[in-house]
Amino acid sequence: MAKPRQNRFLKSEGSKPERRKSARGESRVAWRGLALRMVLLSGVLALAYGALALNDRINAIAVERVVFAGDLQHVNRDVLVKKVTPFLSVGYLNLDLDAIRAELQEEPWVFRADLQRQWPWELKVTIVEQRPIAIWGESQLLNHRAEVFTPPGVFDGGDLPHLQGPEGSAIEVMRQFRLMSQLLGQENLRLERLKMTSQGSWILSLNEGVELVLGRDQLLEKLRRFALVYRRELAPEFDRIARIDSRYINGLAVAWLDEPRKKKLTQSLALSQRG
Repeated sequence: MAKPRQNRFLKSEGSKPERRKSARGESRVAWRGLALRMVLLSGVLALAYGALALNDRINAIAVERVVFAGDLQHVNRDVLVKKVTPFLSVGYLNLDLDAIRAELQEEPWVFRADLQRQWPWELKVTIVEQRPIAIWGESQLLNHRAEVFTPPGVFDGGDLPHLQGPEGSAIEVMRQFRLMSQLLGQENLRLERLKMTSQGSWILSLNEGVELVLGRDQLLEKLRRFALVYRRELAPEFDRIARIDSRYINGLAVAWLDEPRKKKLTQSLALSQRG
């Protein structure tokens, strides 16, 4: 006898419990995943909050001490303290060292300011003062890099040479001063003042207050010619001379303190023939 055909649209009774069991398992896995994500999210939030709180605490750490170092001869320490103090309110780790350095180097006598954080919570400020090597113009000074700066108040330059020139000429004036000083030193002469005029002419003041005019070109050649005449003719009576003009081709014009006239010294062939 043929078996009745099973309706393919009807599900067997045995399949229902398996489907329910599978659904319950999937539900438990989903809840576990959600719970794990919630735990991880809570941990991340807790870490972020802790980091922010720690950052706030670190930022709130104040600078406990500011130490100034360096050989301070012209810089007033109280002025340095006044300049640094406004920058300390942001806390130790938030200090803007570049801004503090720039503010300190606005002080005329400060050549360089070096800043360093030191444990614990200390700021060290090392000041390198300007080293003046010449007086520039009427009231300014020239440092070792031929940079012009203006000191506050009155500065006693002592034996510093006096240099002068148009704006932007400090480097060239200093270069010529060194060359001329070396040459004149061979004759035991001291270059006390050197001036470059706006027209480019050079005027020197030597010891005994003697003024030497070189003009605009062939400076060292004219200076060597003067040195030769000085050695052979002028040295014994140099203290009687007011001014020497070396702009002549073959000689010098000398203005004497006790004589209103000029004395012309020709030296080219005559001096060379004397040996």
